[in-house]
Amino acid sequence: MKRTHVRHAAAGVTCLILVAGASACADDKRSGGDGPRVGVILSRSGPAAALGEDIEAALDAFKEIDPTTADLDIEYVTCDDKSTPEGASACARKFAQEDPVDMIFGPVIGAIHAKAAPILRTGPPSITPSPYVVPSPDSPIFSVYGSAADMNHTIVQHAADRDYERMALLATTDQTGTIAVENIEKSAEKLGVKVAVERFAAEDVDATAQLNRLLDTDPDYVYVAASGAAAGVALKGLKQLDADLPTALAGSNTSADFFAAASKALPSETLFAVTPSWLPDDLDDAERADQVREFQRAFEKAADAPPSFVVQSVYDSFQVIAQALDKAGTERDDIVGYMEGLDESQGLNWTISFSESRHNVSTLGNWTMARYDPAAKQWSLAD
Repeated sequence: MKRTHVRHAAAGVTCLILVAGASACADDKRSGGDGPRVGVILSRSGPAAALGEDIEAALDAFKEIDPTTADLDIEYVTCDDKSTPEGASACARKFAQEDPVDMIFGPVIGAIHAKAAPILRTGPPSITPSPYVVPSPDSPIFSVYGSAADMNHTIVQHAADRDYERMALLATTDQTGTIAVENIEKSAEKLGVKVAVERFAAEDVDATAQLNRLLDTDPDYVYVAASGAAAGVALKGLKQLDADLPTALAGSNTSADFFAAASKALPSETLFAVTPSWLPDDLDDAERADQVREFQRAFEKAADAPPSFVVQSVYDSFQVIAQALDKAGTERDDIVGYMEGLDESQGLNWTISFSESRHNVSTLGNWTMARYDPAAKQWSLAD
């Protein structure tokens, strides 16, 4: 079934990013009203376009659930980063310098965010749901996603808990893959798990050579640190090599689009590091479980597909942005001060707290491993 999104008038400002990096807008910067303006950096084109669709659907779901957007007359202005670092930089420049907004959402992908970060540091406060962004405390950048180190540790801990001795890691050669390798190797050493590592480029269409070298180490368990098409290449390679091993994937691969594309290549045991809220029926906190279910229903209405794990943090990002604009107004320093004093704000995935010395969420111990059954299209907690 074709996926559609409800489009809101407040997001109707149309801007073109020109070749030279300048922007031209069809409407005046306050065309949506006199309320705060939020710049939304996402991928409408390129390899991450499906994730961009999910982000827009999550924003639609947030506006349906949370009244703050209407109460404050928030205008959301989107910019396509084209799934490239250069595109993300152009969007950051647009929102920080050329067509200023009061707060920025994104970029979402760690390697793309890294390119835009120098510009974001000079602009309005921004929030990303990327686990591979650890913002400097002297910047106006914040991350509502749990740290990649905590997430990766959970993936290795699963191997240790199952008495797996050997683990294979196939990671992309970009910043996201590099961070994953560093985290996995550190946790593996601590937990006594041997790990073999191979790398491949995110744009590669074949990883057979790397997978053969990994399989030569006789692994008990595989982690593919890649997203989207790159993860699909790895899974296809494992399938062709008849290597049906327990395989952990990145949470960015929990979308309906990914499962549809990779359905024939998914291993018998497909695992993901997520938060307990991903399975609200297993939550002890009834109020939080209801909040998650409400979002999941609203997202499915907007996207005509179930949500991915990433978009729950997208929702948390927009929730924190709305709270900051509501409580602190639109002055940059006031927003940063509010964010650095935020303490245990309940999001869908976890409680969100920041401080002057920490601009990302501490989530150690708040991850769990979940299993996806491709045949039944159902989730359960991993043993």
